[in-house]
Amino acid sequence: MKRLLFAIAAIALASPVAHSDIEETRTTLRQHLLRLINRDRQIYRLPPVQLDLEASAIGDDYCRAQVRNRTTGHYTIDGLSPYMRYSFAGGNDAVSENAAAWSATYAFNERALYEMARRSEDAMMAEAPPNDGHKRTILDPHATHVGIGMAWERGEFRIVQEFVRRYIEWTRVLPRSASIGQPVIIAGRPIGNVAIEAITVHHEPLPQAISAHVASAISKYSLPEKRKEYLPRLRSEYNKRADGTFEYVRREYSDGRRGDFYLGKDGDFSFTVPFNDGPGLYTIVVWVRRPGVPMAVSASNVSIRVEETLQDASRAAAAGR
Repeated sequence: MKRLLFAIAAIALASPVAHSDIEETRTTLRQHLLRLINRDRQIYRLPPVQLDLEASAIGDDYCRAQVRNRTTGHYTIDGLSPYMRYSFAGGNDAVSENAAAWSATYAFNERALYEMARRSEDAMMAEAPPNDGHKRTILDPHATHVGIGMAWERGEFRIVQEFVRRYIEWTRVLPRSASIGQPVIIAGRPIGNVAIEAITVHHEPLPQAISAHVASAISKYSLPEKRKEYLPRLRSEYNKRADGTFEYVRREYSDGRRGDFYLGKDGDFSFTVPFNDGPGLYTIVVWVRRPGVPMAVSASNVSIRVEETLQDASRAAAAGR
């Protein structure tokens, strides 16, 4: 995903929103943007997304940090990407982010905020391939929810759209920090008529602090390419022959593997996360297959900071890193 950056001239939209009205304005702006998003999805015959208040609150916090640090785009000055921020704030689902930034030499009034929100959505939907990352995110056919975050102060306005794919109900508390030797088990069950296909574990170095200039200069983000794939454990079977005897059938994947994690008949699963690549950030992605969809789609972005020892992990968790 990319970010949109705007600098606007004076358009008779000064005089700031009163402090007492900020939360009411934020609520109505969210509904305004949600209508625009679902209007655009309807044009392409896609189902509407629901407003996710938790993802919206996470987006609000990020936008406030952007205004405070004078940054734009997707990265905070502590080096966190959108999927890391969402996960560390308590989100477990797959998430894709659009971001827009507006700057002016005066404080914005409510009319200006509505106008900038509309222009941001229209600019994203006007994109053409191959530079249409925002548009493709809005038109994700697998998205079920969206968080809409925003913040404004003086002449700075930030907006983020956090598109969420919610297909898993988690049945265990998911840690966000661990040590190399600490067993971490994730478990859940699919929501609706989806099937668990696989799990991938992505590894990258622990995030490091960066300057505001560097954070703003990063225009794209993605999961690291370094990953390992794990498949559901196959069950052996006994087949009855015509003569009444039974034949034992050992099921295997094409590479000879029998599978890596438990998957029940009703779709519930559990997986012990391996930390085979040493300290770093591990992001767990559960892949699901939707009815009528030929390819599996990602349904989680759970990021875990892994340190060398339990003491290091405890210190990192206490520091909020």
